[in-house]
Amino acid sequence: MNKNFYTVKKVIRGKEYVAQFSGVSTAVKAIDSSYIEGTNNTSTEKLGKFILDNIIVEPKGLKIDDFDSLEEFNEVTRWGRDVMYGNFRNKDQDTDKEAGKKALGDVEAGAGSGDSV
Repeated sequence: MNKNFYTVKKVIRGKEYVAQFSGVSTAVKAIDSSYIEGTNNTSTEKLGKFILDNIIVEPKGLKIDDFDSLEEFNEVTRWGRDVMYGNFRNKDQDTDKEAGKKALGDVEAGAGSGDSV
């Protein structure tokens, strides 16, 4: 069991962001809490809000309307989603984790989420 949480920094469009990997259970919770009621689809708004509230830890308190464009919002939340899934380490270190990534990808595929968030 991995009890280590990691933070990762990235500059996107001239702004520095810090995201936190908080374990696989956080990713599962994010997907489960983002479904559109009565469907198998995830809500971009719900998932984006979860990522801004729980994964992007700097700058603190980001809201969807803090972004200048939908493209910028998608770029930041897509990176935050990758960190949330644990896709931030060197590929050489993660060769034994491919099965876990595939399983999580299967969850995403079942969620019916699109290209954004």
